Amino acid sequence: MTTRFIQAVTLLACAVFSSLALAADPPARVGRVALSQGPVSISSEVGDEASAALVNWPVTSHNQITTGRGARTEIRVGSTSIRLDADSSLEVSELDDDNLRLRLNYGSASVRVRNGDVLAGFELETAGSRIRLQEPGSLRVDAERVAGTSVVNVFAGVALVEDRGSQLIVRAGKRAEIRDDDVRTGQAVRDGFDDWAQQRDARDDRSTSARYVTSEMTGYEELDQNGIWRDDAEYGPLWMPTVVAQGWAPYRDGNWTWVSPWGWTWVDNAPWGYAPFHYGRWVQVNQRWAWAPGRNISRPVWAPALVGWVGGNGWNLTFSQGGHRPAQGWYPLSPRDAFVPGYRLSNQHLQHINRHARDDRRDDRRRDWRDDHRRDGLTVVPQEQFGHRGTIAVRNAPRAVVVPQALPNAPAVAPSAPQGVGDARADRFQRFDRDAQRGRPPAIDPAPGVVTAPAPAQFGRRQEFEERERRQRQQQAPVPPQPVRPAGMMPPPAAPMPMPQLMMPPPAAMPQPAQQPGAEQQRGRSFRNEGERRQREPDAAQQPRQFAPPPAAVAPPPPPSPPPMVRQAPVQQMVQPAPQPAPAAVAPPAPPRQRPGGSRKDGVEEKER
Repeated sequence: MTTRFIQAVTLLACAVFSSLALAADPPARVGRVALSQGPVSISSEVGDEASAALVNWPVTSHNQITTGRGARTEIRVGSTSIRLDADSSLEVSELDDDNLRLRLNYGSASVRVRNGDVLAGFELETAGSRIRLQEPGSLRVDAERVAGTSVVNVFAGVALVEDRGSQLIVRAGKRAEIRDDDVRTGQAVRDGFDDWAQQRDARDDRSTSARYVTSEMTGYEELDQNGIWRDDAEYGPLWMPTVVAQGWAPYRDGNWTWVSPWGWTWVDNAPWGYAPFHYGRWVQVNQRWAWAPGRNISRPVWAPALVGWVGGNGWNLTFSQGGHRPAQGWYPLSPRDAFVPGYRLSNQHLQHINRHARDDRRDDRRRDWRDDHRRDGLTVVPQEQFGHRGTIAVRNAPRAVVVPQALPNAPAVAPSAPQGVGDARADRFQRFDRDAQRGRPPAIDPAPGVVTAPAPAQFGRRQEFEERERRQRQQQAPVPPQPVRPAGMMPPPAAPMPMPQLMMPPPAAMPQPAQQPGAEQQRGRSFRNEGERRQREPDAAQQPRQFAPPPAAVAPPPPPSPPPMVRQAPVQQMVQPAPQPAPAAVAPPAPPRQRPGGSRKDGVEEKER
């Protein structure tokens, strides 16, 4: 009874943990590419094909950002800024609600952490050290500028540097140089890259948008220079862009791209177009579009695009190019509209995103206004645009003019995943389970000996780094077991005959005690393991014979039966490919010898016969 109860409890616990793992939410915190100067690339996984890093491109776990010669870039995650100098490579090892773990493969990175709540989960790793901040501040880390060397310059705050089990406290104005054999300290040194980063930080200190939204809302720093704030009695704080084209509407000037695990994600072309398109809602006030972020909270939840989808195979429209065909459209959600995600999301996060949504279905006047809002912000392109992988440039896509009579009959259907990403989407859902993410296997590399194409010249040391990473993953990959030839089977340099003839005479010439079952198997193992014993025992060179000779009075055993010959056949076949005739067909069994190996002369004579 007790055993059954324990089994039932175990099964119940496994079911609960499996349900929790399947219900794991994607991260509510996602970074962005805030600045891209020169050749800057980003890849979704280490080893994947890199693409150009556009401004406002989402940054999440396992992304790798690389800068070429003369390039610089800035990554923002809430109030935390990470900047890369030319010829650098940074990997985002983990980015979720609580952790921000980075790895600088090579180059220079400037980091500033302004919020003390982020310190617990922040970590920057190089090939030879791990850096953590003990209090808000800024620092610069150089990796592999000199081979095998990492340099940490602390300009504000206190940093904790770990190197092979030892820890070093580096305070503001100091630097630490970590090498393979020693650690040196000195005064911090600034350069042009640090001055550029300091100028970028000064803009954040003067921001007025932090009065209306939290500084942990990624992209808030771009709102001051591109719009104005005002308070509204109905919607609360509103932000209005100052410079937009005629006929502009939200989610109309940008690109759609597939980002796992969220799905279709909006990347706006405007420099300010990150926070207003991944948080909050859009409304029309006096025939002008305004962004309503909602109530100021400390941890907002990120969304790929806060839009409502319409269209599908059952909704055909006439386009300026291509005639009559299926259409796919979207419109910005208002504060009254609830967001319906196309990915797995828990009720807690969904309620957090829709905390300001109101149900006005009982008010006919407001329901009619919502239809007008859909029509004014609706953008429609051919449905086939969402059928392939890659970026969909909405500006260049064919447009359709939707008459008011066609909008009420439009089905609310979101576009499906493009071809080739269905399985990858299901697999990457599991990566946001923290335990599965930390224990993920290494990426699959090409087979050994395959020469990959060289990286573009503008990316500098990227080819060298990828080659080094490929070699390291090959060393860590499990090696299938290979047949090992025993050391005793190798012929000595001066021996005229192969060692198997000297160390392993035919089974008929090896006297065995008849009363001991299994002795022949033990003797065979002793022959095969002789080389291993020589390596383990320090005096094996002075004792070439590792077994005692049998007594001289023991009579030779009869010729061996076929099973013993089958056991010895694999060893003889590995050394001598040509088959040997059975000893009984050539000559009668040899007389007993004083030692099982026989003399060198006897071995030669047996081969000649």
